[in-house]
Amino acid sequence: MNGIEMKRARRQLGLMWGLGRGLSLAELARACRLSGERPSTVVRDYERGKTKISGPLSALIDCYLRGVLPSDPLDEIITPNDEYEDDPDD
Repeated sequence: MNGIEMKRARRQLGLMWGLGRGLSLAELARACRLSGERPSTVVRDYERGKTKISGPLSALIDCYLRGVLPSDPLDEIITPNDEYEDDPDD
């Protein structure tokens, strides 16, 4: 998976999970249990190609795209105040 594919997946997962919009960077980070000080920045770096996406992360997102739900409840991942964030540099 490359950054463009991750960004497409983020959009598609939000629609699949009934949001009517793509996932925010933070929501995808929570769904994938990314850690660190700013997990949403990690997702943004993946999408921009600054950081290589690992095989396990790519496989997890592929599972989500095939209909597997995250192990954490969606209401803990999705927050009403998060909005889909498109990268302004694209």
